[in-house]
Amino acid sequence: MYILPLSENASFQLTKSVVCYQKRHTDQSLYRTLHEQTQQLLYELPLFLHLIDEEDCCEFLFFCYDSIPYYLNTYREGRLSYIGYLSQVVRKRSRYFIAQKQIKKQKERLLAESDFYHQQTTFELPEETAEQAMYCRFSSVVEQDIATLPSLFSELLEHRSQPTIMSDPKLLELQNILRHQVNRKRFLIMLTLSPHLAAHYLLENLASLLEVSPALLIKYLNTANSVLAQKRACKQEFETISHRHFRRLLEIESELLREEDETKRLKLERLRIWNQRVYKAKVKQIRTMELNLSHSELGNLLGIPKGTIDSSVHYMKHLLLKCMDEQGDNEYL
Repeated sequence: MYILPLSENASFQLTKSVVCYQKRHTDQSLYRTLHEQTQQLLYELPLFLHLIDEEDCCEFLFFCYDSIPYYLNTYREGRLSYIGYLSQVVRKRSRYFIAQKQIKKQKERLLAESDFYHQQTTFELPEETAEQAMYCRFSSVVEQDIATLPSLFSELLEHRSQPTIMSDPKLLELQNILRHQVNRKRFLIMLTLSPHLAAHYLLENLASLLEVSPALLIKYLNTANSVLAQKRACKQEFETISHRHFRRLLEIESELLREEDETKRLKLERLRIWNQRVYKAKVKQIRTMELNLSHSELGNLLGIPKGTIDSSVHYMKHLLLKCMDEQGDNEYL
């Protein structure tokens, strides 16, 4: 249900309400009403002006949401009505929004292509080149049964490949520290908390630091990552449901503005309150969901006490801060 196009009288009343609010900033009831109306206009104007496709309108509203108080306070009565002012804002911000989406799509496309790209050209390398890094793709290694995770963990603790000489003195120092069995165990525990991040971005470097085979490390991380599949599916489902409730809220508020029958208005108001409560609960749940293993989950998977997990992560964070700090003098940032 849409409120656009607004009649001339409705546009005039909205403009007067905004001007009135600018003189009475303490009127929270008026502020909430104008805020909701501005939300709905920001949602509908891009499609009404043929700037953005309908499926992107919700995302555009979130893109502009934090600026709504600014729009309400900076509007000045004059040649343009408030909806005319918002139309100008939408025209300008939609261009930036579209550009950002195109950049994001291009990055996603490049990442997707790089995952399946196999280099065919042979390059002539100088004779002093000692070795070539063979990248082990995250998706190319079949995950093991999750029950094998402790045995893979033990294998990584004991396994040693041919040492890699680090050119960076700080990395060399860290590599020497990780040769100690206790530190090696702590470091692996920390990596396992977010296995997808380590596997995608730092695999070769981490394998060199630990002096292990990249294939063995990726098999371990891939197996640990399989535990997060249920969390990802749950978060995606929550996002879909929250978008549905948000769209329904906009429809209900539009119907309330048009409905004159008091009985139907009461029903719509109850429905609006219910949808608003569910929507806020879903958004809150989405914000608190983290796509990583908790210390308790990891302890259960590896058969290690939670206290050991806690202390290992705490120790390794401070050790990495000390080793990677550009100053090299401070133990803590």
